[in-house]
Amino acid sequence: MTTTGQHYGVIRAELTELADTLSEEQIATPVPALPGWSVRDTYAHLAGVAADIVRGQVGDPHDVGWTAGHVAARKDRSLAEICREWGVEGPRAEELLDAPELRRGVFAVFDVFHHGHDIRGALGRSEARDTPQAVFVAGLMTKFKGIEWAQVGHPVIELATASGSWHLGAEDAEPVASLETSDFELARMIVGRRSRAQMLAAGWVGDAEGVVDLLPVFGPPEGDLSE
Repeated sequence: MTTTGQHYGVIRAELTELADTLSEEQIATPVPALPGWSVRDTYAHLAGVAADIVRGQVGDPHDVGWTAGHVAARKDRSLAEICREWGVEGPRAEELLDAPELRRGVFAVFDVFHHGHDIRGALGRSEARDTPQAVFVAGLMTKFKGIEWAQVGHPVIELATASGSWHLGAEDAEPVASLETSDFELARMIVGRRSRAQMLAAGWVGDAEGVVDLLPVFGPPEGDLSE
């Protein structure tokens, strides 16, 4: 079975290869999903997360100061330099992601997956959607969301992809809405990369009006996002 660290490593390798192909103009391209950040800034954040994992300084993903610090600390580095750092820190971070004491670090694979697609979206690319990494991220994010959903007592919903299905909420209650979609779209929706309008238009059965706002971990964005 592929581990968290191995999934992270696959995505890191893909993004490093992508970085080698980018022009200076592409490197400076703004990333719509991350207002204020460029493609280079997003790589700087990813390298910073890996470095923090290795040093035992994993911060709170919701802390904008922590994430902004990754960018600020690398503001004078080229993308090639940032990727060289990531290439040094990444393999050790991948080992640590599979260590029991760093279970909180599982967010790093969500982070690298989604920021990889944020970068691709900024560049008008759409590859790496139907992958084991998309299945892994969608499944684990939905599991975590389901735990929170039941604890808070939200209305019951059902979510399904080709790789699995999830009943969120009280086990003995009928869902108010259900959705079948791809692992990629489900993961993007839960992390907060789909606008309210996009979420409502995703193909729900039932009344999703009162539940879509409860799905995103971050966001949702004010306008539509696409990759």
